[in-house]
Amino acid sequence: MVKAGAGTDAAIDSLKPYLEKGDIIIDGGNTFFQDTIRRNRELSAEGFNFIGTGVSGGEEGALKGPSIMPGGSERCL
Repeated sequence: MVKAGAGTDAAIDSLKPYLEKGDIIIDGGNTFFQDTIRRNRELSAEGFNFIGTGVSGGEEGALKGPSIMPGGSERCL
């Protein structure tokens, strides 16, 4: 698990050398929506797919039965 923000960007960057074009990266954290939009745009330009899955209630909500809200391009969902 990586905290939202710069750590998530660093984790994504570390994965890229192991991915093929068309692969899907899923952010399962409680990321700020503007970061999700930016990552989707940037990764799409590099040939990768991105899905942001917001978790309602953050870390505490995840422990008590999270509501997960995936978002991304229709072909990936």
